[in-house]
Amino acid sequence: MMKRLDREFRAHLAQSDPAMCHLVKQNQALALPARRPPFEGLVRIVAGQQLSVKAASTVFARVTEACGGRVSPESVRRCGPLGLRAAGLSQAKVLSVLALSEFAGPGARRLLNACERPWDEIRPQFLALRGIGPWSADMFAMFVLGLPDVFAPGDLGLRMAMERHLGLAKNQKPAIYDRRALVWAPYRTLACLHLWESLKLSPAGTAGS
Repeated sequence: MMKRLDREFRAHLAQSDPAMCHLVKQNQALALPARRPPFEGLVRIVAGQQLSVKAASTVFARVTEACGGRVSPESVRRCGPLGLRAAGLSQAKVLSVLALSEFAGPGARRLLNACERPWDEIRPQFLALRGIGPWSADMFAMFVLGLPDVFAPGDLGLRMAMERHLGLAKNQKPAIYDRRALVWAPYRTLACLHLWESLKLSPAGTAGS
């Protein structure tokens, strides 16, 4: 599956974007992220906002431990604000995680049901959640839902790679990067993975909320 998708992606780029095709040829085939439990994934993203990859991983591990080994709406509420703060979350992130637990509902059923709908339809609903901005929503779509055609114009690493390899001027508005990425559809997630790979960066921690 991964090899077939990679062949399709490269063939698409050969027709639509020779510059990006040249960059991708320098990398091996990359797999799309596997789907993760949505609530745990949301909490992981919030915990990692504005942190390095290593720091984000450490904080999320502490949150998981504080929640009894499993991050769920119920375990988050049992842990409470003091427990989440002691695990290393800022006050703003504590409030966000608690709000997410309310939104997700018992057993995260409300969140699971939402995730069954088309992403374009539910993205505004996620952006309305406390602490979830465009970058966090895009990371959720890519790395939790495993969607194949997502681009994150707010990600610093992606912008840096596009400036370096695709000739974009520095520090453009996000819409400029978004428009440049349209030619990669319906493989924009794979394109993002290759751009991060070109800088040897992980996406986590490269932007804000």
